[in-house]
Amino acid sequence: MSSTYERSCVSCGSSEQDARLERCPICSKHFCPDCAYRASGRRFCAENCARTYNYGESEDDDENVDYDD
Repeated sequence: MSSTYERSCVSCGSSEQDARLERCPICSKHFCPDCAYRASGRRFCAENCARTYNYGESEDDDENVDYDD
């Protein structure tokens, strides 16, 4: 079974023939330069991936804090 996988931008749907696609370092989705979310000198497919790159997976780091009284 032969199938052709064509990469396209996750935001606008542009193919590799229309634009130079990049791969998001967080989720590995492809995006074009026009749709890139720029943060910290890098490009991502979305703001959420940029946040994950900069701050890690968890937004609530003190969720399981044990206080000793």
